[in-house]
Amino acid sequence: MQPTIAVIATLPYNKGAMPLSRETVVILGSGQIGRALHRELVQRECAGCTLLAHDEADVTDIESLRDSVAPLEPTIIFHTAAFTKVNECERNPGLAFAINARGTANVVELARDIGARVVYFSTDYVFPGKAAGTCDEDDPPQPLNVYGASKLKGEEIAGEYDGSIVVRTAEVFAATGRNFPLAILAKYREGQKVPVVNDEYATPTYAPHFASAVLDLVAVAEHPIYHLRGPEELTYYDFAQRIFAAAGLPANALVATTTERLALPAKRPMRAVLSMDRYLAHGLPSMPALDEAISDFLHRAHPSV
Repeated sequence: MQPTIAVIATLPYNKGAMPLSRETVVILGSGQIGRALHRELVQRECAGCTLLAHDEADVTDIESLRDSVAPLEPTIIFHTAAFTKVNECERNPGLAFAINARGTANVVELARDIGARVVYFSTDYVFPGKAAGTCDEDDPPQPLNVYGASKLKGEEIAGEYDGSIVVRTAEVFAATGRNFPLAILAKYREGQKVPVVNDEYATPTYAPHFASAVLDLVAVAEHPIYHLRGPEELTYYDFAQRIFAAAGLPANALVATTTERLALPAKRPMRAVLSMDRYLAHGLPSMPALDEAISDFLHRAHPSV
């Protein structure tokens, strides 16, 4: 059963742009997106930028959050803190909703109190997927798993605050953290064959490229929800092959399998490609090519394979 969450009063939508010059920024969550945003903001010489990990600002505890964030007087809060282990969310829905939904309600409550704007990060998993075409921002969500449902509830809560923007993305990876490329490289290092599904599609999104694009977007954003993801669609098996080829690893270490054979606890959309039309309408460029992302990932990760 999903926990009850207080309804936040609906506010009229009137966001306007979010220029980052002279802004004071707090990033909640030190995962792949949080760390990449912090690095990019530092490179852009943001006037004030603080990255807060879970043990420094617990989004599930409003008083902890208030004590950690309010004294920094942020004008923008990038809310990247989330429970993203999809199978674990299925096993523990209470925790998933506590972090991804109630935690977002706490962030929004604090932001309203101090007059800060919020950028909330969500997922393609709010959609059931399509056999062809793309998922637009206005398409009706219908998550297939607890993770997607808990992130959708977070979207709804963020969307009821006039000072928020939701950015959906997909298959984020970086040189550190927990992600698909690092997982398959680790399995290879253990001397195992690496099974990878060849019937589920991804649009891999490289965190450093994503962070740069997000900052460009929030400076001009005019809509409550945007989609922002990597430029290429391919199966996870094809993605793995591209990584192994770039790393000089044997392709025969990869074993194509199916989603049905893996029998994972959480059902996933087989293909949920996010439309980028709303983002591109601002004249913003697509992220760099996947091969460039893989090359930079391997250079930064220094995998001992």
